[in-house]
Amino acid sequence: MPPADRGHAAGVCTSMKVTSLLLALTMAVAAVPHSSFAEEGRNVDGIWLDDGERLKEVALPPAGPLKLDGWTRRGRGDVYRLKVKAGQTVKIELAASSEFVLMAVFDFSTPDEDAIFFSDSEGKVATLTPKADTEWLIRPTLILGSPRRGLGAHYTLTVSTGK
Repeated sequence: MPPADRGHAAGVCTSMKVTSLLLALTMAVAAVPHSSFAEEGRNVDGIWLDDGERLKEVALPPAGPLKLDGWTRRGRGDVYRLKVKAGQTVKIELAASSEFVLMAVFDFSTPDEDAIFFSDSEGKVATLTPKADTEWLIRPTLILGSPRRGLGAHYTLTVSTGK
């Protein structure tokens, strides 16, 4: 091989090594968890939230029921975190503009991801009494949508206690 070709071959080899090194470095940096991803809070105390869900802390008022109005569409909308006391009977009622809006209630103190209540089209009232002080996640969700009927639905949650 003439001397000029050897220099070109060495340059190509060095260029390939640098490219491979940059690719490996880029992949390593991409694999490291970034603080911006951690701040999104997709997993809140063991409960996974959809990308479009916003967690809101709510509390029962001293007198009267708590009313929460909102709009939901397939994994987008507000979900609510509510502190409840042991032995306190809590009634959660869902009224919605669509029969396809349902609600699920999760207990932050249970390690599994199963809902402690899931409504259906017939029953949209949960009456629950926790055995210990805990926090619940109340998730209204539209399970079926169609472009003809719109992309979401309005709902009202009424939370009251039986003292």
